[in-house]
Amino acid sequence: MTKDYIQIGIEKGIISFNEDRSVITYCYQHKKRNYNNPEEKVQAVAFLQLIMDYNYPESQIQQFVPVTMGSEVKEADIVVYEDRMCIKPLILVECKKQDISEAEFQQAINQAYSYAFALPNDVKYAWVTSGIKNEYFEVDKTILG
Repeated sequence: MTKDYIQIGIEKGIISFNEDRSVITYCYQHKKRNYNNPEEKVQAVAFLQLIMDYNYPESQIQQFVPVTMGSEVKEADIVVYEDRMCIKPLILVECKKQDISEAEFQQAINQAYSYAFALPNDVKYAWVTSGIKNEYFEVDKTILG
């Protein structure tokens, strides 16, 4: 039987929902998001897995992290940091909806790499997930140097 990350997250006070479960709140960051968005459902579970399965402290995980790419500012879904000050990024997580095509998933991998290279300091790993499919990569910025 698989873990019900959402229910456990609610019970532990990590996340909460409004009455009709259309809005999820990530309690530590006080961020509210549209839970009707299929990508948000994947992101919520990935966030909870990082805490529950991999024991990363919630204080060292940031969501919706601004990433400057040229003149545009994009948003990395989740960044896990090595340090309490959240300066040294360790893992960048890119989440996509479950029913994503293989081509879209490959595009998400490229997106994760571009975010990892655009973030300040060295991201060590990238995780791309659709909730069904997962790919993990080591990021080495020195190969471009």
